[in-house]
Amino acid sequence: MSSNFFIGMWLSILIFILVSLSIWGVFYIESIDSKIAIFGIVALIVAAFTSVMTVNINNKKVREREYELHILKEKQKVCEHFYNSFFEIFKNIKNNRNGLSKTAIDEMALFKKGLMNWGSEELIKKFIDYENYNAIHEKNSKVFLNNANVFLKEMRKELGFKDSRDLSLMTVLLTADARIELGQ
Repeated sequence: MSSNFFIGMWLSILIFILVSLSIWGVFYIESIDSKIAIFGIVALIVAAFTSVMTVNINNKKVREREYELHILKEKQKVCEHFYNSFFEIFKNIKNNRNGLSKTAIDEMALFKKGLMNWGSEELIKKFIDYENYNAIHEKNSKVFLNNANVFLKEMRKELGFKDSRDLSLMTVLLTADARIELGQ
């Protein structure tokens, strides 16, 4: 049985006891001092229960935040491998060398490995689309840059950023002349 079932059962029993005590105090006890004592007991139980529940809820939220932070840190590490590979390829092409160096290939392999573990299903699909699209349009640098921009925004979304459609991340990599030439 799940813990939610036990919590529900415990909560039901506690409510039953508190309602029973309240009804008993109102209808069956004659002495005012005894009524006050019974309602004091009910108030004490409610206060204690509220305190315990508040602590439990806060502890659960802290654990959830720690878990989300851990996942975010792992996703950041994975994205860093993509950036390392991407910038290595970009640097090699800019220096008129073969873009696929051993470092770029190794970093991309680490990215794919991490993506399988820590990437969302949507990001995995976007990466496959990114790779397929680049294979088809590998000679067209403007299409390549736009495709890279779309995937980089998707990675940033995975990390919690919200980028507008107007933002072009690839313009960060380009020189002023290249931005003008590509219309960015």
